[in-house]
Amino acid sequence: MNPVGSNPSYASEIQRAKAAGLLPQGAPVNRRAWETAQGLEANFFQTMLGSMFEGVSGEGPLGNGPGQDAWRGMLIENYGQSIARKGGIGLAPQIYREMLRHQELSSNASQRPGA
Repeated sequence: MNPVGSNPSYASEIQRAKAAGLLPQGAPVNRRAWETAQGLEANFFQTMLGSMFEGVSGEGPLGNGPGQDAWRGMLIENYGQSIARKGGIGLAPQIYREMLRHQELSSNASQRPGA
């Protein structure tokens, strides 16, 4: 399982985002939505960091031997998850808000007569 997704302090992170004004005060605490939003932000960072490492070869912290690419991939994945877990650039709260908004729209549409 994704370490970002298994974060046990998701509720306190949501409360911090509310206190910072990134989420509405009345936003519900939805663990699955928050974990998904954080995972998407982590994936964004992994993609950005991966493109930064393209074409980099030779000596360095990863050495220059067999398996270098596999280790680099794991390093980039860990960097992305770590950045997202530390708050990132605020994508997770925005994604979370949109997920809740779409969920609310879907639930309201299904409750209409004739739907």
